[in-house]
Amino acid sequence: MDSTRQQAIDYLTGSLSSEEKVTFESMLENSESTRKLLAELSDDWSSLALLSRPSSPDPDLRSRTLMLTQEPPDLDPFLGCDGVERLRQNYSKPTDRYLGGDGTVGTSEVKDISLKDGIFRTYEHLLSLLPLVSGASSAAFGDFSDLQKFVCDNLILENELVKWTDPLCPAEDPVAQSLQRSLLASLPSLAHFTDLAGSGKIGLSEVRRIFYLCRDQLKIMRASFQDLDPQRLAEDELIRVHGTHLLRQKWSGARHSFFNQSGLASCGNFFEGPISERCVEFAEYDSNLYCLANLIANRSTAGSFQIELIKDSVPGCVLAVAHAEVDSNLDEELNAVASHHLSSLPGALSKDACLWSLLQGSMSRGFPNHSVGELADASFFGKQRLKGETYLWFAWPEIENAHSGAVASTEKPGQ
Repeated sequence: MDSTRQQAIDYLTGSLSSEEKVTFESMLENSESTRKLLAELSDDWSSLALLSRPSSPDPDLRSRTLMLTQEPPDLDPFLGCDGVERLRQNYSKPTDRYLGGDGTVGTSEVKDISLKDGIFRTYEHLLSLLPLVSGASSAAFGDFSDLQKFVCDNLILENELVKWTDPLCPAEDPVAQSLQRSLLASLPSLAHFTDLAGSGKIGLSEVRRIFYLCRDQLKIMRASFQDLDPQRLAEDELIRVHGTHLLRQKWSGARHSFFNQSGLASCGNFFEGPISERCVEFAEYDSNLYCLANLIANRSTAGSFQIELIKDSVPGCVLAVAHAEVDSNLDEELNAVASHHLSSLPGALSKDACLWSLLQGSMSRGFPNHSVGELADASFFGKQRLKGETYLWFAWPEIENAHSGAVASTEKPGQ
């Protein structure tokens, strides 16, 4: 499908970002052929509507649409708290903006042969899984048989996770961090949903979630192991601006799981604009967001949590925030995880400690002129409790809205 026709379809469905919408409307003003194409598509859709049988909307699509009408939460109390105020006082933009990709090692550095085999095996299986949940797949149109068969025959991720993640402890070693990033960021939630697919207990919303999780997991693994897929990694390292709309697409109304029951995510205050300049940077940003979501999702009192992306509240940076109502005893667990004593935490919190350690490692790459301790003391990342609500966050250097690089796009999953 040519790009103008796809843009017209996305314009009619409201899928374009604000910047893309302005660009397309400029084309409409200056191009008779584009106006004619849009009119033809509108007429075609009207005819289809007359021929179609009435049917109820998919509950997931309905709930995600209703979320767009909700007012975002008031974050003034959080943005005025001691932690964020401390960040304002201490934040300085790095001289050279970190573009991702520094947290990588070679697979030859993984000495455990079974671990190394598991990395390659899982990566190859996920490459085969992705087209089975893409927008053109039969699963995207409600036929889950091919997906179920593939998962049952090839992809029992729960078994891999048991072999790889027990036991785990926080580590500063780059090899251990690359392993833990590949195992603990998006893979646990992907394992949960592929397990549902194998048992036949899925609908279109689960297919959509598997698509995003699978795509992110592949990018995170490539960014963690430089020789895993060199050709695709080279493409990931090209300058290509990623906007916040890509994060909203996959998190709004998404179910998320971390070795437990799933929680429902929603997107509150989300600025519109660029968030990263390369796919490898976006993969690292994704990994950090997954760490926050993993820590908060299964501790939420209501079974839901919110993600916010806030620009300009702290000059020069973007704040990524995950928050939810959390019982006081579970909040105490997060206090322990967000401390300086990760190595002394009980075994039950070992995976959570690893998530916080991964966030620390990423922050030290993003702000290399400061130690992890200095970044924590200055609230470049942290945890705050306010009136029964728990907030986790990290800061990331902003990107100027004007940018000369290519713009990243993503294949659409089933809606």
